[in-house]
Amino acid sequence: MRPDEELPLSRKLPVDVDVRRELAYHIEERTRELIAIGRTPDAAAVEARAVFGDLDSIQAECRVITRRDRWARRRAETFESYRQDLVLAFRLLRKSPAFALAAILTLALGIGANAAIFSAVNGILLKPLPYDHPGQLVDISEANEHGWSNVPWANMMDWRAQSRSFDGMAAYGYGDVTVLTSQGPANTRVAVVSEDFFKVMRTTAAHGRLPLPEEHREGVAGVAVVSDAFWRSHLNATTDLTAQHLKTDRDYQVVGVLPPGFQFPRDVDVWMPLEPAGNATSRTAHNWATVARLKPHVSLVQADRELDTLTARMAELYKPDFDAVGANLTPLQDLLTTSARRPLYLLLGASALLLLAACTNLASSILARGMARQQEIAVRIAIGAGRIRIIRQLLTESMLLAVLGCVSGLVAAELLLKLFVHLAPGALRLSDVHVDGWVLVFTGLVGASTTVLIGLFPALRTSGAQPGLALREGGRAGTGRGERKIWGALVVAEVALAATLLCASGLTIRSLGAVLQIDPGFRPDSVLTVTLSLPTVVYDDDHKREQVWSRILDGVRAVPGVEIAALNNSLPLSGVDADGAFGIEGVAPNAAGYGPGNAGYRMISEQYFAAMAIPLLSGRDFAARDVDGAEATVMINQSLARRWFKDQDPVGHRIRLQSGMDNQGDNWLTIIGIVGDVHHNSLTRPPFPELYVPFRQRPTRGYAAMLVIKTRGEPTSLTPAVTAVLQQTVPEAVPVFRTMNDRLAGTQTDRRFVAIILSAFALIALLLAGVGIYGVVSYTAAQRTREMGIRMALGADPSSVRGLVLRGAMGQVVTGLGIGLVAALASTRILQSLLYQTSATDPVAFVATAALLLGVAWLASYLPAWRMARLDPALTIRSE
Repeated sequence: MRPDEELPLSRKLPVDVDVRRELAYHIEERTRELIAIGRTPDAAAVEARAVFGDLDSIQAECRVITRRDRWARRRAETFESYRQDLVLAFRLLRKSPAFALAAILTLALGIGANAAIFSAVNGILLKPLPYDHPGQLVDISEANEHGWSNVPWANMMDWRAQSRSFDGMAAYGYGDVTVLTSQGPANTRVAVVSEDFFKVMRTTAAHGRLPLPEEHREGVAGVAVVSDAFWRSHLNATTDLTAQHLKTDRDYQVVGVLPPGFQFPRDVDVWMPLEPAGNATSRTAHNWATVARLKPHVSLVQADRELDTLTARMAELYKPDFDAVGANLTPLQDLLTTSARRPLYLLLGASALLLLAACTNLASSILARGMARQQEIAVRIAIGAGRIRIIRQLLTESMLLAVLGCVSGLVAAELLLKLFVHLAPGALRLSDVHVDGWVLVFTGLVGASTTVLIGLFPALRTSGAQPGLALREGGRAGTGRGERKIWGALVVAEVALAATLLCASGLTIRSLGAVLQIDPGFRPDSVLTVTLSLPTVVYDDDHKREQVWSRILDGVRAVPGVEIAALNNSLPLSGVDADGAFGIEGVAPNAAGYGPGNAGYRMISEQYFAAMAIPLLSGRDFAARDVDGAEATVMINQSLARRWFKDQDPVGHRIRLQSGMDNQGDNWLTIIGIVGDVHHNSLTRPPFPELYVPFRQRPTRGYAAMLVIKTRGEPTSLTPAVTAVLQQTVPEAVPVFRTMNDRLAGTQTDRRFVAIILSAFALIALLLAGVGIYGVVSYTAAQRTREMGIRMALGADPSSVRGLVLRGAMGQVVTGLGIGLVAALASTRILQSLLYQTSATDPVAFVATAALLLGVAWLASYLPAWRMARLDPALTIRSE
């Protein structure tokens, strides 16, 4: 097309037509001016057109400018519109400060609870381990007739040599010991690790180096690496490590410092090579935890199958000294978080229900406010406002509440996390959890969802007002049967959510009560315990250990206020355990040459049972005559006697310790007494067979033991005096004090934590339900004031009016209660694993929930019903 060729008007944009007309006008004007000064018409037309240049280019430029202006104008108008909505929302909230404060507080509780629990879930369960490609790290355990257990050294070495699925495999073990440093003794956690350990974990030294392969051999000088925290606190953070030594069972040269944050196994500060200590060749000595790294593109299932195949082959080669039937691979992330997984996900679900309850309560209030604004909405619709515009305005008000609720919720989350740290068991490690970027994103999504939950339905309902009807009825539109059904549905939802949470809370409280009723087998009152680890480099033989413990016991017994002082290498509920196989005289061992039994091994002093109030059921207790050189003696618990001696009296029979329980395991021990069972590892596990030996005869495990001190008064008041005795007797050791009551309470912390948090959520949901019922009944009853006045004018008595209001409200409550109880029954699978001796369908919890909810609902409904029954019919009808 030529530049001067015109398009048909039907094919031109409006801006094109306008520009062509404007240019034609200016060209005509210029042509007239040129003709007036003497130009010919043709010459004037050519010159005028030349002045304006290419008309198509001018037209295109004008089109761009016009479109840009149009979009800019639209953006400005949209921005101004949203600004006006926001300003109006602020004004409305400022006009109703009580409603605004209540709404923000309600959302802060719901959103804060979700943010706090999600912080814990994210920090503990979802956050990747701080190692290179943590998804490749797996824990390996061994399957045998007793279940899952640690791996024998010889089996681990064969797996490592023959498998093709792993980039590395390593064994490790750890425990709390006394370490002697240049700065003095330190009670710290030490790990012994095999050669591939740091390769598997893919870590390097921040200072110095890691142990060399040749240092993972027997007979070489000892070396160690330490954590960054230990390096700073005990080695003065010096980079010159040549003069830094640690002493435990021998002298170790510190050769390296690991990067900050590396702490596997958990809380370990010192790592030493495992191999120089020597390892048992037995393939039934389940001594070592095992960690491995999968090769890229090798799945967990593939690696598991390979180890099962290797294990079956090894079983044929090494019988009878072999009891493994397979291997079990668990992602390391899952292993480290398994105890926290179910409780945290349960609490996250509970917090979501609490937020739904809060949103339902708030949606009911917003809907009521919307009904009260029917006239305002009708006027706006009548003067031209579209429904979308009305909905946007109402959603803006809800969004403002949600934003303020989110901000308040984050503050509440920080406070809740601090509270959780005090309530939660140490295994959850909530002290390491903080509100981070992911929590902010989660809170933002919760805020957006909240805006929809509390605002969308009220906005849709309110924006559907009919202007004529609303204006004609003076703002009383929207309060008929349909609206009452909507509010009834909201009440049903609130009650159902509260019932579900109350049932869960009741079940966990019942379970906690059952745990608290368990007899642990001892009496913890007035008992002080002292954990003491003797550095074996100083006390390097049994005789020295027996002598120093005797001096310690004599010194502590002389402290005023001490009633009894005794010794034990493995206190109940301490987390420390030792066990092994034993043989019974006259009973054939198993196919591997061991047994026939397996029992916990407890090295104790005389008076231990008296200090712990463990009953002596038969025979006698250890006495001063049970010393080295006398007849070797042993005591057993009731479970061992019941399991292996049945109807005969075990006293006088002989047993023999096996599997390396101590270095005197080959001689026979005479049973001299039977004591009551003790829950050693957990209150919720049945007692395990146990045997007790006198420490004066078998002090091998005396390098790490615990004092048990029965006091006449408050146990902790004796801590300074006992500390003075210990410092004088064993200045190389660092004592750790704890009452037996604290140890017992510590075993219930996880259940108590879940019960407390669930109960708090349930009570808040109950309060919201009560407030919601009261608000809905009050509002709907107020809208029926004229009806009630007419009923009373026609002869209805106040009790019938109260009954009418109460029946309507309680019908909705009963419906919601039924739905909530059914939902609670449906969630029994989640709860069952967290309950002890409590059925997930426990009738007491369900009946208590129903009674509590019905009571609160009746009270919340009765108050509006009572006010309605006191109406004056004449005044009511006249005012209407």
